[in-house]
Amino acid sequence: MEYNTDLRCMKCQRKAKYIYYCEDCSGTYCFDCLITEKKECTFCKDCGYISWGKTCEKCGKQNHIPATKKILKCPMCNSTKLKEIGKKTSNLPTEFYDAIDALARSLESIQKFAHKFSELVTNIKQIRRDRFCLYPSIESGLIQIQKSFSETKYRASEILDKVSEHIYKYAKELSFNRNISIYQLSKIDKIIKMIKTHAISYCNLIDDFLSKPQKELLEIEEKIAELKNYMYLFDEVAEKFEPEVYELKVAAFPNVKLTFPGERRKKGTLFITNKRIYYLPEYHFIFRFTGKVRSLSLNEIKEAEQKKTTFFGNKMVLRLGDKEKIKLKTSEMLLEQIQTIFSYLFYERERFLITDLYFLESFNFNLDYHSLQEKIDRRINDLKQTPFTVKPENISGRDNSNLRDIFHMRENDEVKQLRIELKAAQDTLRELIKAFNDRSITPEVYFSRREKTKQKILTIEAELEEARQKNYRMNGNLHASLI
Repeated sequence: MEYNTDLRCMKCQRKAKYIYYCEDCSGTYCFDCLITEKKECTFCKDCGYISWGKTCEKCGKQNHIPATKKILKCPMCNSTKLKEIGKKTSNLPTEFYDAIDALARSLESIQKFAHKFSELVTNIKQIRRDRFCLYPSIESGLIQIQKSFSETKYRASEILDKVSEHIYKYAKELSFNRNISIYQLSKIDKIIKMIKTHAISYCNLIDDFLSKPQKELLEIEEKIAELKNYMYLFDEVAEKFEPEVYELKVAAFPNVKLTFPGERRKKGTLFITNKRIYYLPEYHFIFRFTGKVRSLSLNEIKEAEQKKTTFFGNKMVLRLGDKEKIKLKTSEMLLEQIQTIFSYLFYERERFLITDLYFLESFNFNLDYHSLQEKIDRRINDLKQTPFTVKPENISGRDNSNLRDIFHMRENDEVKQLRIELKAAQDTLRELIKAFNDRSITPEVYFSRREKTKQKILTIEAELEEARQKNYRMNGNLHASLI
């Protein structure tokens, strides 16, 4: 593509060999009319790149060499987005392709989320082999994340059709001719900006959809980190006590002070399983505790009550009978955790225990997003071809013997629009069937949406056939007039 070299500067009205185009105000200016300023920046001694901040924008290292660089500003809007008009026009197709390719960037956040989810499941499997019983809440959280991810993928597929339809309306107005005017250049530039805005908005919507499962993923990460801490404490002193074969680990808390009936207060580590609690006192060079493990069955504990006192701090009282009780003292945060664990063990043991030790081994930890990726790729390819379809002004000068083939390939806007809508509806029906087979949607929702989608497909097919017949008749009349 080329530009008319007789263009004048909008400020001084003089002709110039090199004219600069402002991408913000769509003005054209010569070099003499541009505002030249010196701006402080930093020079990277490793890669030789000049950055505006203290960190190199290319290699990411800290820059310590100060420098100055001349920048050009628009005399009307003070924008720095200036390009030589010849380079601007030649790069228009590239800018259009980049704007369309921005749709694919939404998959980056989805891929990262799926990869993180896969790593979590792998870590949980490793902890599973150490026989911890804090799994039901984690496994139910993983299943919920899968459902949220499927819903996100379904909504992303629906919105992709709408976004593609908006982009198509703008893309069909593009015309990359050889000698374009300033009006055409500014119009094309605005259209490309609108296309890029729609693509970026789609990416932001995907991030919003993933915010809820992302929060659930972080909560599970915190639980896994807590379990790993328990695992370390259990492994460190596992030989000190001998739990039963099918006794499952729950939690371990260091620096806990316990006072047994008729004994002085001791400091040590509290271990909790699904059947018993174990207490391992620390070795002290004065009192010389032997480090003998004290154990107590959970059935012997009648009540676990947390008390808050002003002078003696927070503590927990484990009542064994009418008069016997064990006093437990530690930080407020650990007391809250112990209280929560006891509430589970005392009142909701069915939810707290593992019924199927091999359930997670067959857990599907690969979140499938490839169908959405394929759909985005198809949409991008279709949108990229839109400005380069055959138009009436492009058939002048061709041999009339090929006009029949050209008319056969050419479609009017109505046919193109209906064809895209039909393809989107067919894709929606396929996604519905797949979601139903994956059990990510209920049968009621599936049958309701399926009937509506099928009815929409039949309606669009009838409208498309009528539009094609009308288009064929119009092309036939035009062909007869040209001959």
